[in-house]
Amino acid sequence: MKKSSLLLTVLLAGTVGLSACGKKETNYTTAQMVDAIAAQLKADRPDQPITDDVRKQIEESVTLNLAVAQAATKEKIGDDETTKALIQAQTAQVLASQYFSKKMVDYKPTDDELKKLYDDEVKKVNDLAATAGKEYNLRHILVATEAEAKDIEAKLKAGEKFEELAKQSKDTASAVKGGSLGWSSLRAFVPEFAEVAGKLKSGEYSSPIKTQFGYHVIQLMDEPRMAKGAPAQAAPEIPPFDKVKPQILEMAKAKHLQTLQDGFKKSAAVAKPEEKKEAKK
Repeated sequence: MKKSSLLLTVLLAGTVGLSACGKKETNYTTAQMVDAIAAQLKADRPDQPITDDVRKQIEESVTLNLAVAQAATKEKIGDDETTKALIQAQTAQVLASQYFSKKMVDYKPTDDELKKLYDDEVKKVNDLAATAGKEYNLRHILVATEAEAKDIEAKLKAGEKFEELAKQSKDTASAVKGGSLGWSSLRAFVPEFAEVAGKLKSGEYSSPIKTQFGYHVIQLMDEPRMAKGAPAQAAPEIPPFDKVKPQILEMAKAKHLQTLQDGFKKSAAVAKPEEKKEAKK
């Protein structure tokens, strides 16, 4: 219920902002606003029903917001530049949310696409299982941007020493050791890092990879070795595609949404308003 409450708060906050602008636009009834918010809640949290109590909470909040917005309009609070900026930001948030919601409704992956995703995930599981009980002697250089990481990769290719370049790493603990992370199981690292590190050959370094910490260039220093006292690992039990198809579908949806969002981050569609104005001159 906490997630619904949080989403409800966000939606209702948007109602305040949009109502406070005082523009002569379509005046929707309270019932229409309640229906719209309830529909959005249902779309975002289909597993959580819109009960009478939830609808009552929405209606009470909308009614209160409208009353406060009317008072704010009379006091010309909507003319304040900060308020205008907040309204513009909240309008963009609502439009973006609706845009992505529509795109996700239209997204219908085929069984072949889902099966490919399943096969990719199975391969990851098997690859990870193959590294179980092994230790890897790794070093890395962590930087903030992809451009910095590509620059480091280019310098390595040109013959510069890894340990010298590692001095600029954001990971200061390893930077003073030439980027060394020592011998460790891949399970000690985030999945994106571990997946790439597990495929490296001794002496090989990776192209830049992104994790939640930034961009890494990783090098495997020695051949992997079995950890002392490591128990024998059983082969992973992987359920058949048909049994996990619903979960694979949700995974596909999450990946598709992330792809959509990443596309906007890289495109001119998310340029700042002032940048767009400059471009038109």
